[in-house]
Amino acid sequence: MDASDIGVGMVLSQHGGGRGDLRPIAYFSQKLSSAKRNYGVGDCELLAMKVAFEEWRHWLEGARHLFTLYTDHKNLEYLRTTKRLNARQARWSIFFSRFWFKVTYRPGEKNTRADALSHQYTAEARSMSSEPILLPTCFLPSLERELDQKIKEANPHP
Repeated sequence: MDASDIGVGMVLSQHGGGRGDLRPIAYFSQKLSSAKRNYGVGDCELLAMKVAFEEWRHWLEGARHLFTLYTDHKNLEYLRTTKRLNARQARWSIFFSRFWFKVTYRPGEKNTRADALSHQYTAEARSMSSEPILLPTCFLPSLERELDQKIKEANPHP
């Protein structure tokens, strides 16, 4: 699972094939609301974890086997042992207690699928910027000439 400044992405996988490789079962991504984009990096990564658990709760909650959550945010490994949590983190920690899992750090370059899913909204956010497509100076002279012409026609005697 991964979080970016604009979205979260995750891949649910299981071991298969006897070699220990992970095979994807499901993919999920979600664009963050403007309020959630204001979260700090740690809370944003924690939000991605919460979204993943909510999305795949029917598979993960009550599982008989320990499952591993891979993240590129090393601090999440210490979620269960930290002494100081803010109100949001404490609330989410109570939610996480319903699942039997361990958090394992995986560098970003090895977490490419989730990383791609969390960044898929970045281009969309850039394209929605408020930069003008055409310069206003291209239109103003022609509009001013038309306006001047209409004024002259309306007032033939200055």
